[in-house]
Amino acid sequence: MLNRREFLASAVMAAMLRPGAAMAQAAAANPDDVFLNRLTFGATAADRAALAQMGRAAWLDDQLARPAGDPQIAAVLDTLRLRIEYEAGDDGEGGAWPAVNELRPLAALSADPATLLPLLDWETPMDYSERARPAEEVILAALTRAVHAPAQLREVMTQFWHDHFNVDSSRDEFVAVFFPSHDAMLRDHALGNFRQMLGDVARSPSMLIYLNNAESAASPANENYARELLELHTLGAPHYFNEFYDRWNEVPLDDEGVAQGYIDEDVYEVARAFTGWTVGDGRWISEGVLSDMSGRFYYAEAWHDPYQKRVLGIAFQPNRAPMADGDQVLDILAHHPGTARFVCTKIARRLLADEPDPDLIERMAVLFRDQWQAPDQIAQVVRLLVLDPGFDVPPGKLRRPFEFLAALYRASGVQVGGISNDYHWQLAQSGWLQHTFPPPTGHPDTLEDWLSGTVILRLVDLALYAHDDWFGCTTTRLSSLIPPDMRTLADLGRDWSVRCSGQPQDAMPDLWTAMEALPDDPLPKDEGSRHDLAAMSLAYAALTPQFLFR
Repeated sequence: MLNRREFLASAVMAAMLRPGAAMAQAAAANPDDVFLNRLTFGATAADRAALAQMGRAAWLDDQLARPAGDPQIAAVLDTLRLRIEYEAGDDGEGGAWPAVNELRPLAALSADPATLLPLLDWETPMDYSERARPAEEVILAALTRAVHAPAQLREVMTQFWHDHFNVDSSRDEFVAVFFPSHDAMLRDHALGNFRQMLGDVARSPSMLIYLNNAESAASPANENYARELLELHTLGAPHYFNEFYDRWNEVPLDDEGVAQGYIDEDVYEVARAFTGWTVGDGRWISEGVLSDMSGRFYYAEAWHDPYQKRVLGIAFQPNRAPMADGDQVLDILAHHPGTARFVCTKIARRLLADEPDPDLIERMAVLFRDQWQAPDQIAQVVRLLVLDPGFDVPPGKLRRPFEFLAALYRASGVQVGGISNDYHWQLAQSGWLQHTFPPPTGHPDTLEDWLSGTVILRLVDLALYAHDDWFGCTTTRLSSLIPPDMRTLADLGRDWSVRCSGQPQDAMPDLWTAMEALPDDPLPKDEGSRHDLAAMSLAYAALTPQFLFR
């Protein structure tokens, strides 16, 4: 007899090797579940009931109106504790620290960044895990938010923007210490105005340090942030025209007199525009001048290149007001039609399909530009996408590992809240690095990127073991979720099918055959066996195309 991992792995791999058949099964999913699974981290019984009562338009408006600061999820986060543990050590220069092994609340999530600056003081001896802890708290909170936040669409879009404006929080202690404010900023703007978010990202200490702009001063300016601003955050690689044109005056202009794309000359000029945009962490600016200790953005005028510039064909006059050069660059990019198409394509790819309908993208892009100064610009674009008839198509995107794990917990209904980030390590085996993805591109977002055997095998492991005590994400035993009137294996299988897909499937005959059991066999009485059977049948239901695809 196959063990349960071998059986499920072989079943899932067989389905994935026949993508046509898998897609056909996924297409049989309940259309309302498809709708919910695209806009949440996984449909639940409560979601289905709310959608049935409200209708799609009203349900969507309710989600779009939910604020970032939801007291319900804040109360859940307040109960979390994250273990910090390290041995006694010293810094090699006479400083030492004692061993620590304790559970602490997630204090950094809402802390004023200035209060975290002592973690960057290398004159104070401490273990490095203390300095990295703020980012670790965000990682722990991420899964809890995805599973339990009532504002599900905001959480889905926050994860989207984390990939779009990717920052590797593990790069160094500076990025890690400022990462909670970066995360909070993206959540605040997730359904708001793109230009405002773009400006706050440009001023985010984590981003400034991650892409080296925090050290960028005139002669020469550091180009890292400027290049990613153009290639990843706004215009996108399709508007990189360097192979076609050698000089700025050769690039064709649009009807508003702005270059239709960018070349390397634009990268250099944008980099000059952002010189002096740095961080208030007490760093040296010039003789006798340090930045402030705000833990926020700091403008070092002494570092700024004040001379004339030209970006996308537009001339900037010299010696302008502080930050005027950078802010004008952001204005130009936020209103550029290339940015509208690039960003809207990525939103549609995340929420709908790998290859969105070009006509739908164009309608989204027109609205994106028309409403570029509206406070709810992004919400309007998402509403257009979701309520368009083209949104009601069969599933075609595989749940990525983080989304799969969150959906699994939402389907089972357990309370998530571990005391470690072991789940992060588990997901890393599949290529998902929550908030620690090294390249600035963020995680890939097409079916083929996540369809490898390695990823599928890891999904099998997640499905089987995510509810076990050793996994560390929940203390809720699946045996406690079995209704008291449930009697047989078939009853158990149908129950998990309904939780995972919103509709009853068959009685899982292949599963019971593999286990040398019969559907009408009674459920065991002991808690351990009941938990194991529940985990096995849940995994079987979760590893069907109806659940794997969204």
